[in-house]
Amino acid sequence: MEKFPKKKFQELVKIIQYHNNLYYNDDNPKISDAEYDELINDYRKIKKLFPIETKQSDLLDEIGGKPSELFSKFNHPTRMLSLDNAMSEDDLVNFQKKLSNFLNKKTNDFEFSTEPKIDGLSVNLIYKNGKLVIAATRGDGQTGENITNNVITIKDIPKLLKTKSPPTFIEIRGEIFITKDDFIKLNTENNFANPRNAAAGSLRQLDPRETAKRPLKFIAHGFGSYNGEKNNYYDQLIELKSWGIPISPFLKKVQNLNELMTIYNEINKKRAEIPYDIDGLVYKVNNLSFQNRLGIVGKSPRWAIAHKFASETAQTEIKKIDIQVGRTGSLTPVARLKPINIGGVLVSNATLHNFEEIEKKDIREGDSVIVERAGDVIPHILRVVNKNKKNRPKLFKPPKYCPICKSPTIIDPDEVVVRCSGTYICDAQKVGRLKHFVSRSALDIEGLGDKQINLFYKKGLIRDYADIFDLVAKRAIVVNFEGWGTLSFDNLINAIDQKKKIELSKFIYSLGIRFVGQINAKLISSAFSNIEEFKNFFESENDIVNALKNTDGLGPKVIQSFVEYSSIKSNKKQILKLIKKVELFIKKIDTVKSKITGKKIIFTGTLSLMSRAEAKSQAEKLGAKVVSSISKSTDILVSGENSGSKLKKAKELGVTVMNEKEWNNLTG
Repeated sequence: MEKFPKKKFQELVKIIQYHNNLYYNDDNPKISDAEYDELINDYRKIKKLFPIETKQSDLLDEIGGKPSELFSKFNHPTRMLSLDNAMSEDDLVNFQKKLSNFLNKKTNDFEFSTEPKIDGLSVNLIYKNGKLVIAATRGDGQTGENITNNVITIKDIPKLLKTKSPPTFIEIRGEIFITKDDFIKLNTENNFANPRNAAAGSLRQLDPRETAKRPLKFIAHGFGSYNGEKNNYYDQLIELKSWGIPISPFLKKVQNLNELMTIYNEINKKRAEIPYDIDGLVYKVNNLSFQNRLGIVGKSPRWAIAHKFASETAQTEIKKIDIQVGRTGSLTPVARLKPINIGGVLVSNATLHNFEEIEKKDIREGDSVIVERAGDVIPHILRVVNKNKKNRPKLFKPPKYCPICKSPTIIDPDEVVVRCSGTYICDAQKVGRLKHFVSRSALDIEGLGDKQINLFYKKGLIRDYADIFDLVAKRAIVVNFEGWGTLSFDNLINAIDQKKKIELSKFIYSLGIRFVGQINAKLISSAFSNIEEFKNFFESENDIVNALKNTDGLGPKVIQSFVEYSSIKSNKKQILKLIKKVELFIKKIDTVKSKITGKKIIFTGTLSLMSRAEAKSQAEKLGAKVVSSISKSTDILVSGENSGSKLKKAKELGVTVMNEKEWNNLTG
């Protein structure tokens, strides 16, 4: 009898969870759908062979996202599902057999609808009496993020349904995405990995005005809770279109499997011509009564399946292996290829991910390799096809010194990443930080993208942040550069001048300090009472560590990184120079006088009615100060589910403890 491969199964679960987090929560997939499906198939096989040993693991019942703490939570009236995948015609035959067996029907009793599967961000739109009242992300399928304020900026999505007799209540499901052309334009000044990443990042802006600037589109592909008059899915979608809701122009209904395969092959051939990324087709049983009877199994409906496109591959040669040094010093090996056309795109580079990947696949310079390009994932090496070739060069090893600044490299124990130790002297990291400083998510200086930063750094015109605001003095030099002139230079200076007034949290985020993202930057800025205190911190090394430690949400890793950055003399000098060029301000929270004004509040455990971020924001608007460390001076501890040591300590210190209901009664 075969032995349960416990270690292999545990490793497989960790890998799947890791890639689920990258896709659903970070919007940054590192592997293709085909590779992910292969992992899931291995997981299913082990589950099937060893049901008792794997009983506690239920990955197939999970939808990988989790609601962000940046937005309030929203419980979907009906669960948002994920689809099972078909990779071949045989999979479709099995799908059809299961339908027939479950309903005791003949295969020709089923009519199907078909439409392309858009690679975007799934959302749920809720209309009451024809008015859009809630828009939420899928999240984990049951609970998503309330992003209504951002979604109402999208022109494709009507605020009012165009019908005289709207339904009293309907959930409309669909995808928000960015077209290929718009992504190229958007990414001239950004570093989004792919259109899906760009769409997700745009929707998760804290300021809806930023979302409004992004070219977001929407296409509906279904509905949740709704008692309509139509008896089939296709007709219901057509009715949505008449209400002003965009639907797929490729939506069709077919009678059998052969027609499905014909449409699949047609769409696959013209995939490059479709203006947005798709990764397959979705087939749904058209009869809504059948859908209701078929129901769901795990996280997926029995009545629908996604027929994925095969990854596109081609054979070429590795001319050279290079190293790219990122903003935080990470060293990533990149294969420079003999250019090859894959699915209408000329590919000349492929990521090698890391040095373990090179060793695992035995990849060497001069090798003939199969390169895979799957949807919007960066091209990568699938396998080597000439391992028996004589006189192959030695395996490419991690360099002992940074190829840019020659500083020793180190292995980051937390991330297993090879990193350049010359953080503040490495030109690659300096340029990376400058690019981040002017990027859309930071200062957002129009006309100053990667290409321009590279040019100005190379010419010695911009070497630190303050140089950007002194660029006006370099007019005589810049206007003579190729592609530049008086008009384009003046436009750039105007764009720079418009960004001289900077909110403190954005300023801190723009510096590109490791571990300090937008949220942590906002938390760090809250530790400073005013701008003078921030300036004094860099001038006289005032101790801010205790204030940072007592800031709710800031972890030790972030605090250490910020303090370390600000303790380096060259950084201090650069920041003080920059502060003289710009006007910093602290965005004040509009507060109202209340029962908790001036009180120190701490939240612990999981809240059910709102996110911790929303509760904190609510408390601050009511004039309270939210802290993270419990002490005798703490006034109220709000305890949610699974509260731990803070609750115990609060009781010992005699701090007032409230549950979520009591807190809501107090704050109204």
